[in-house]
Amino acid sequence: VLFKTDAVGRTVMIALLLLVALFPLFVTGGAVLGAFRRDLWLESTLLAGVIHGLAHLPVATLIIGVGLRLVPAEYEEAALLEGAGALRTLLRVSLRTAWPAVAGAVLLVLLWTWTDNTITDVLLVRTFAEEVYTQYALRGRPCEPAAVAWPQVLIFGALLWTARKGLLHGSWAEAAVAGPRLFRLGVWRWPVSLAGGAFVLALVAAPVLSLSRRIENFGEAAANVRLFAPHIAVSAVTGLGAGLIAAGLAVGLAWQAARNRGWRVALGLYLAVMLALPAPVLAIGLIVLLNRPGWVGEVYGSPVILVMACAIRFLPVAVIAVAPAVRAVPIEREMAARVDGCGTAGLWWRIIRPACTPAAVGAAFLVVVLSLGELPCAVLVCPPGYEPVSVRFNSLIHYGLYADSATLCLMSAGAVVVPWLVLLILLRGRLLR
Repeated sequence: VLFKTDAVGRTVMIALLLLVALFPLFVTGGAVLGAFRRDLWLESTLLAGVIHGLAHLPVATLIIGVGLRLVPAEYEEAALLEGAGALRTLLRVSLRTAWPAVAGAVLLVLLWTWTDNTITDVLLVRTFAEEVYTQYALRGRPCEPAAVAWPQVLIFGALLWTARKGLLHGSWAEAAVAGPRLFRLGVWRWPVSLAGGAFVLALVAAPVLSLSRRIENFGEAAANVRLFAPHIAVSAVTGLGAGLIAAGLAVGLAWQAARNRGWRVALGLYLAVMLALPAPVLAIGLIVLLNRPGWVGEVYGSPVILVMACAIRFLPVAVIAVAPAVRAVPIEREMAARVDGCGTAGLWWRIIRPACTPAAVGAAFLVVVLSLGELPCAVLVCPPGYEPVSVRFNSLIHYGLYADSATLCLMSAGAVVVPWLVLLILLRGRLLR
């Protein structure tokens, strides 16, 4: 409806869907837990799956929608000329052609669900990521968590390795500009538009209403806002630092991968391993490397460790985000610049930087949003006095969803508005058409 029809207000609906996609996982989790009694759903794998499904539904919709936009219009036109109706063309041609996007969405949801223990820790559900965290918390040794994590890394690493070309390919960057072929809904246009709009508005409003019900006193809410402001600030600064580092490194890595086959193989292997790695394993690795005397220990005891954890964890996401823009830079332009005497530094400043700045800014803000909801790494490495909002929520939600934790969730949801507006500006020529 949003990406392949002429539904009324679909641009606004896509923008709202993007907003919900940026909500941290614990916001959706808190909203769902607010609608149920947590003590009745402890150890419920079903509820954990429902929360992850609702949280990742907007992202999966956007990915599949972009895939549908990239279906060549001539395929659909040929099917329509041969007498196939709009619905049959959509099912037999559009969806079949866009199957890589569907498979990618499924793989991404599986990865996020298997490598994160934000919700499973609250519900006491035993998963790979939760078992890694539990083993380390109980024994304090890295060998057991590493052993537990290997099966998952091997399975998902192999799947991601097969998809490495698609992750690092940039042809969609040009194709998305042209826009999709839209199917006309005819007499169903307004009913379908109203139904789609109601569904998207429900995705936005339901978490806000569920959390707001837990706040009974405005004065108490205001006091909680002041109390949690430092935690929001820590997360914002951490995310901004991680975003700048990840985006800067991502452009260089993507450029090397686009121009050098050896780098491309190495980067594909890196992406496969890092995306498949349970998040607590990364935190344990940082603890093993940095928790020692000297200046290294000073880094470990400072907020820099949070920036490092978020930058390392979300660097693969930033690489995938900027890869299309890097590959879209014509190699002939680089060769002409070198012929004119431009060195590597000049090439970067005059050719790569202007072409990739919008993508790098978008990747940076994407990392900022992801860092805001980062819990599995932060809960293990955050230094005293620098508790991010996700860790603070984790300490509160185990007592139940009350006014303080509900306020913290609403503040976190509001914190993504600025990155959302930036992403809307960057995507207005592609996604919002």
